[in-house]
Amino acid sequence: MTTFEILNEVSSWARLEFLIIGAHAVNAYGYSRFTEDVDILINRDDRLVWLSGLEAKGLSLYRDGGVFLQMTAPPGADPLDLMLVKAETFARLKEGAKAISIGGFTTHVPSLENLFALKFHVLKQELPHRGYKDFMDVLSLADCNGVDLRSDKFKELCEKFGSRKIYERILAFKG
Repeated sequence: MTTFEILNEVSSWARLEFLIIGAHAVNAYGYSRFTEDVDILINRDDRLVWLSGLEAKGLSLYRDGGVFLQMTAPPGADPLDLMLVKAETFARLKEGAKAISIGGFTTHVPSLENLFALKFHVLKQELPHRGYKDFMDVLSLADCNGVDLRSDKFKELCEKFGSRKIYERILAFKG
C-alpha cells in the first residue's frame, strides 16, 4: 500500500482533512523536484486521530518535533512528514487550495500564494538543512508560474511570512 493510499484510507475513515505540501506541492505547480517522502499539513487538533490511524496502517512515529512529525513507512510506502498548524491557519491555507491527482487519488495542495507563504516561513527559521532547497523552490516556482518577483504583492507576501532580508536575497539572486 502506498503512502497516498494510506492517507486516502485514514482521511476517509476518520473524516480528516489534509493538504499536500513539500515537493509534491511544488511539483503540482510545474517545478519538478525529486523527493523521498510525502509531506502533509494538518489541523493540530486532529493529531491523535491521525497518529492512531497512520500507526494502524503500519507507519511509526520516529521524530516528534511538536509541530513537525516524521514517520517511517511500511514496505512499499514512502516516509511521511506531518506539519501541524492551528485550526484557523489550516482553514486559511485550505482556501483556494488546488485539486490535483496524485497516486491515483484526488487531493489538494495550497494555492501558489500560500505555498510561497509556507516556503517563506521556513526560510525565516534559517534551518541549515532546509535553506537552499526552499530558496530554490521559491525561485523556480516563480519562474514556472510567471510570478513577478518585484511586484508589490510578492514583496508583501515575502515580508509578511519571511523577512525583508529574504526578499532582498531573492532579488539579488535574480539580478
